[in-house]
Amino acid sequence: MLDAVLRELSSDDCKIRTSRVESLRNAYFRAIPEICIERPELMTHFCLENSLFGRDHVSILDKARMYRYILEKRKPVVYHRKGYEKQKNGNEPKSFDIKANNLFAGSTTSKFKGVPLYPEFSVTLFLWPELWSISTRDSNPFQISKSEIEKLNYDIFPHWMKDNVLEIAREKCFKENLEKYGRKKYAPELNLFHQLVFFTPSKAGCISHTIPYLARAINEGFRAIINEAKAKSTENSDPSQKEFYQAISEAMEGILSFSKNLATEAERMAKKEKDAVLKKELLEIAQINRHVPEYPARSFREGLTTVWICWIAIHTENINYAMSTGRMDQYLYHLYKQDIDKGILTVEDAIELLCCLWLKIGDHVPAVPDASEQLFGGTGSNQAITIGGVDKDGNDAVNELTYVILKSIELMKLRDPNLNARYYPGINPDSYLEEICRTNINTGATPAIHNDRAVITSLTEKYRLAGIEPGKVDEYARDYGIIGCVEPGSNGRFYGHTGAILLNLASVLELALFNGKHRHTRNEQISERTGEPDDFQSFDDFKYAFEKQLRWMAKQTTNLNNILGKVCQDFQPTPILSALFEGPMEKGKCLENGGAKINSSGVTIIAFADVADSLTAIQKVIYEDKNHETFAELLDALRNDFNGYEALRRKLLAAPKYGTGDDLADENARWITNLLDDIFGNIENYRGGHYMVGYWTMTNHAGFGRLMGASPSGRMKGENFASGITPVSRSVYENDSPMYLSDTLNSVASLPAKSLSSGIALNLKYTPDDGTDEDMLKHFVSYVKAYFDDRDGTQDGGMEIQFNVTDHKKFIEAVNDPERYNELLVRVSGYTAYFKDLNPQMQKEIIDRTEYRLSNGKMVYYEPFQLSKEPK
Repeated sequence: MLDAVLRELSSDDCKIRTSRVESLRNAYFRAIPEICIERPELMTHFCLENSLFGRDHVSILDKARMYRYILEKRKPVVYHRKGYEKQKNGNEPKSFDIKANNLFAGSTTSKFKGVPLYPEFSVTLFLWPELWSISTRDSNPFQISKSEIEKLNYDIFPHWMKDNVLEIAREKCFKENLEKYGRKKYAPELNLFHQLVFFTPSKAGCISHTIPYLARAINEGFRAIINEAKAKSTENSDPSQKEFYQAISEAMEGILSFSKNLATEAERMAKKEKDAVLKKELLEIAQINRHVPEYPARSFREGLTTVWICWIAIHTENINYAMSTGRMDQYLYHLYKQDIDKGILTVEDAIELLCCLWLKIGDHVPAVPDASEQLFGGTGSNQAITIGGVDKDGNDAVNELTYVILKSIELMKLRDPNLNARYYPGINPDSYLEEICRTNINTGATPAIHNDRAVITSLTEKYRLAGIEPGKVDEYARDYGIIGCVEPGSNGRFYGHTGAILLNLASVLELALFNGKHRHTRNEQISERTGEPDDFQSFDDFKYAFEKQLRWMAKQTTNLNNILGKVCQDFQPTPILSALFEGPMEKGKCLENGGAKINSSGVTIIAFADVADSLTAIQKVIYEDKNHETFAELLDALRNDFNGYEALRRKLLAAPKYGTGDDLADENARWITNLLDDIFGNIENYRGGHYMVGYWTMTNHAGFGRLMGASPSGRMKGENFASGITPVSRSVYENDSPMYLSDTLNSVASLPAKSLSSGIALNLKYTPDDGTDEDMLKHFVSYVKAYFDDRDGTQDGGMEIQFNVTDHKKFIEAVNDPERYNELLVRVSGYTAYFKDLNPQMQKEIIDRTEYRLSNGKMVYYEPFQLSKEPK
């Protein structure tokens, strides 16, 4: 059967992008996002009516009632009839008609492509000063009407000034310091956050970053969850647990009301519809939405509808960052196979349904203020889908639906959802890896590929330490899905907020270089004094100073994360997500209070390669070569951005580099990963779990790079840091020794999987016109297999790899003519984006990445790209 599916997918007769999908996709790319005020307006009204503002906590039952109110009052949108598109020369956006109807009813917002607002988190309120200008800003504008601005300005946002997570945390710290010191003052952790250059605590802006347990909703339906919650509430004498189960029931009833409101609207529209085909379509939507998600899905389409309704409900409760659907080819396969075998579904039908769902999943974008847009812009909501790999018993899990999902993603070439393909060498078939690589060549950017062997090794280690019962450790680790960018977590069991802390490791190096001070903050003593580097007698002395600064920084970042987490426990309980998770129903405890089976928090590292190269350069130039260079001279060179120190910079650039296969450089990289894992892995979070470390940077490596001075690696002031775990691009340094693909892969693969438990992003760029298509595919596959190799049983191989396969010239053209390349998809660092949406600094970073020719594995040298003007 699988061979037949593959033949059908590759057949010229397979009409796999229908006129419906083509029309909806065109509308999607034409539309500019519109801010939607529906959720915050309903939310504010409920809070005012029920006196929820100004409390010292908000119960989970109050939250459940609020979400039910929002879901029941939302406008039931069955079909969107118009969108807005940006006009050339800065003219006002104009509306356009949407010519086709999606097969799934409902939407994340009330708009065709919406920007949902979450005023309970600070990021949304950062938009407040920009409401009148946000529709005309140059980079990624949002459409909003005058009446909507006035409602936000006068009727909604003022109520949330003190009732958002960051302000509640700030006031909490003020009160604690008043009791302790007799005066109000910021917590030191908040001071660090305000400096911008040290870390970003994303819990101030979201929780999200997880995979819900969608299989139960599909197989049992919400009525079963409601009945269980009611029974447990009746049986339970503990007041907090009783309230928890009542909240679950309340929230689930709200979701069912929303689905039935969609059915009612579809029936109303059907009565007026004269076209027989559209009338039938509307009645089918109504019938499906009256059955699911209340009861078990009976067909593939009903299964997808359940996923979609769950998705709308989850984003009613949780901000739209990095919520991921998990292993769709596993929990939907039985319905797909059943319908195929019955003859009521064809591969073409399945692809059309999936394409419609992808457009629905991508119908919203995050609310990004202008400052964030300039530093970190271009990201989508990073909703990850996972396919392939092995099942809970370690057997091949690749099936027909795996290939169908892969093909549908290839056809759509959308930013969201973000496809991630699991591959287990020796267990999954080579033909599957070939299709993954072929899809990357055809799309130029997706999917990312994850090495099951390395990921499972890493998760097994962490889940064992987390106290998971021995018989379940392997099963949970094997059943992982990808969250957000590249973060692995057990599906529906792992509540990890994998993006809780984004740590700029270059600032830790800075504190070690300048004895607890930072050039960004001038003479302020930021951290503890670890000594003047010029007094150090050995490289080990400097490493010890770096380690002490890292331990200090880890304490500050995790302290703030835990402060924010405790605020979320008091004010942001999650009844909807808790109902769609393993653990909370058994424990009678919300996810925010540790209800999941596996609890952790995630730290992701920015500037890893730059810091690794800096350590090696210091070791080689200052301590080993002994050519009279001193630490004092190096520090002076850094302060002056190497002006007058060109000879020293050349020596620093010539030092061994991570990613070139050099043992010394790779050993320093391994030392950093092991140190970070050891430090953060032993710190407890507010839910009783521990921290896991990852190496994916989104666009933050460009943003943080712009804020930082010169580095000991030879990097100049303001230059981008390397992305993810990727080595620093050698192509940006003239006359530097070239890089070879095999050396890069070997260096990254030598990093210990156990220390990379929150995922990595290895970004590679390939020359697309490299020989024949089949030759390129052959080389593509062979390099992935070599990178994933187990190294004679001594290592697990590289953990993750992702690609940009786009002509260098096309990137340059896309900078100069963005509208012509409106759909150009690129892989940033863990997620896909549209190249035109990236800020200029991020576009430069992608253009300047090391590019390899697959036929010989050699680096292709290009002159560093010059921005036409300095970004704001």
